[in-house]
Amino acid sequence: MSKPTAYPPIPRQPIGATFVVAISLLGTLAIIQLLAAAWHYIPLMRQQVARTAEPQATSQEVAPTPAQQTQQPPAPSAEIRKAQKLLADADRSSRVGDFEAALKTLEELGKLLPGDPSVLLRKALVLERLDQSAQAIAVLEEILKYPGLPPEIRSQAQAKLDGLAQALASTENAPRDVAPPLPDSAGADIRDDVGLQPGASLGIVDARLREGKPGTKALRLAVKSRPASSINVQDVKIHVYFYEQSEDGEVVLTESKVISQWLSPPVDWTANEPELLEVQYTLPDSGLPGSAAANGAPGRKHFGYIVGIYYNNELQDFRADPASLAKDFPLQLYLKEGGE
Repeated sequence: MSKPTAYPPIPRQPIGATFVVAISLLGTLAIIQLLAAAWHYIPLMRQQVARTAEPQATSQEVAPTPAQQTQQPPAPSAEIRKAQKLLADADRSSRVGDFEAALKTLEELGKLLPGDPSVLLRKALVLERLDQSAQAIAVLEEILKYPGLPPEIRSQAQAKLDGLAQALASTENAPRDVAPPLPDSAGADIRDDVGLQPGASLGIVDARLREGKPGTKALRLAVKSRPASSINVQDVKIHVYFYEQSEDGEVVLTESKVISQWLSPPVDWTANEPELLEVQYTLPDSGLPGSAAANGAPGRKHFGYIVGIYYNNELQDFRADPASLAKDFPLQLYLKEGGE
């Protein structure tokens, strides 16, 4: 077995005095530079930290607590709740034709909301229905003096004032035994911003009677629901009555055939668009099968119609042409169970 080879150690180079002095000088300069940098940058760093911490402290001060985040808006006061109930009661009474009750409720509401233009407009319309045109005109004039009146209320009040003033002037200039003129249709003047009777779930936004097939007339109705409302179609009932005038001038309910159909089934009102109902009426003097003459009532002439729309057996809206029919043949305010 051979012995390992031994190598002589690497000789160390002697370090001169010049090298030691140079290294010392470099170290001293480095330390001086570090101290200068610290002297310059440490105050800047402290300022930056202070600026960063200040918004955090501010945000912590203004940030709502969990209790504040879940806090509900304050409940309406007892006075506001009472006003809301009175308004709903007045709208319902007006909608179903109980104008005496509506006026009494609006008088009470006026004490809670004195000078409110929407309350005054309702009052003027109810006074008109109670044949108190002069009082209605005075209320409408009061509304139009209201500062900052909403445009929709101003337009309704002005249009109603113009119509009532013209009708009142015609009445004053007419002979004493002549009845005041009536509007062309009834049930179309008490409307809110969506075109429905205030508080109603459904309404008739358009009604047009036109010539249909030979010997018939077609009444087309546009029925609209209140936006975002859920309507159960099974609880909607629309009653259409055609009236005729007999040979001796008496106005009577027709004995002619009346057929109705929806033009765009299925009807659901989910699209917030009006649904169209067409009602076909056979003229009494047409000689067609199903006419009043064919059913044993000769000599009659078409006179007009009344339409009532019900939801949950409560009257929501109506149309009458001529308007006198609504007074001579008032609709039921509530239907019996079964829709009759």
